[in-house]
Amino acid sequence: MRRPSVPFLFVMVVIGLAVAGSSAFAAAGYVDVPVNGSRQADTATGAGLPSFFGPSDYNHAVFRLGPFAAGKRYELTLTFDAGTDIGYGMSWVDGDPWGKDFASFVGIGTGTGTREMKGKESKFLFSVDAKSTASFLYLVVSSNKPWKLTVGVSDRMTGKTRDSQDQWGYYYVTDFDVDRTSPFLLTRGQAAAPVAEAPSSGYVDVAPGQAKKTATASGWTWMPTYLGGPDQLYAVFRLGPLAAGKRYEATLTFDAGTDIGYGMSWLDGDPKGKDFASFLGIGTGTGTREMKGKESKFLFTVDAKSTASFLYLVVRTSKPWDLAMALSDRLSGVTKDTQDKWGYYYVSDFDVDRYSPFLLTRGPAQ
Repeated sequence: MRRPSVPFLFVMVVIGLAVAGSSAFAAAGYVDVPVNGSRQADTATGAGLPSFFGPSDYNHAVFRLGPFAAGKRYELTLTFDAGTDIGYGMSWVDGDPWGKDFASFVGIGTGTGTREMKGKESKFLFSVDAKSTASFLYLVVSSNKPWKLTVGVSDRMTGKTRDSQDQWGYYYVTDFDVDRTSPFLLTRGQAAAPVAEAPSSGYVDVAPGQAKKTATASGWTWMPTYLGGPDQLYAVFRLGPLAAGKRYEATLTFDAGTDIGYGMSWLDGDPKGKDFASFLGIGTGTGTREMKGKESKFLFTVDAKSTASFLYLVVRTSKPWDLAMALSDRLSGVTKDTQDKWGYYYVSDFDVDRYSPFLLTRGPAQ
């Protein structure tokens, strides 16, 4: 007989529990966990969640996972110190749990047990339904006492299965696909919106499936003269990790009509370092015709012989400029002949122009 996936007191699974329709709740305090990232949090009282997630005196933490790509499989890792004898529950939810429209896919109740195991993990494998129209999955964690935990999510599978055991000999992997609990059809909420990052001299990381917004700013005192020198305004996007041999679509979004000149340099290697090379430079501007949410799209491929995984995009402007950058490995089907709603050609295909594939050799693999 299979041992339980965790060495604890009880396991309860509830599938498709409810669709909530209730009054407004306390302001959301999400812990955002991006794909290929992890975040630590503590459960606490006062979350103001509906009673569906337990009484008001329970301790809660709410993780907003994503943005996810429809049709893709993911691995979530819960990390904590076992032996604290804390009972906890996890609800996997489509839609904002503080909102008026949400539904639970599955609920799990268990505990940390009494055997001390520092850095104990529980892994959960799941897929997002290909018909999904929303990009975020919410994980509501409740506990009978305050509890410190870390949640990480990745689209790079480690190869673990339900039969994998941890260092203490426990089965610790739950596969929702095998259990027929997922794929999760995400329909409540919106597709991924750009995540705001304040202007600074730090890079803005954009992974496949993500969108980030920022603004060009001064203060780049180290910027080499080759890219414009320290007196200009910049934003630097670090795109990746990228897979060798794969084709991508990058989307620059801004409000046209501000008459701002800008340049874009696509680089192999960290421009702050001593070893980088430019694949391509583009100079243009936002023009004088007002077009809110104007897009420029760039199609490119990473050379199959690449040994590095990141592409750097340095954006230089004549004035401060608000912009967003999105990256996807799910191509929308646009071509160089595609026109936007204002009648402009807005797609650059670097493969067609023979600028890419980009051979990435400067920098780490991931």
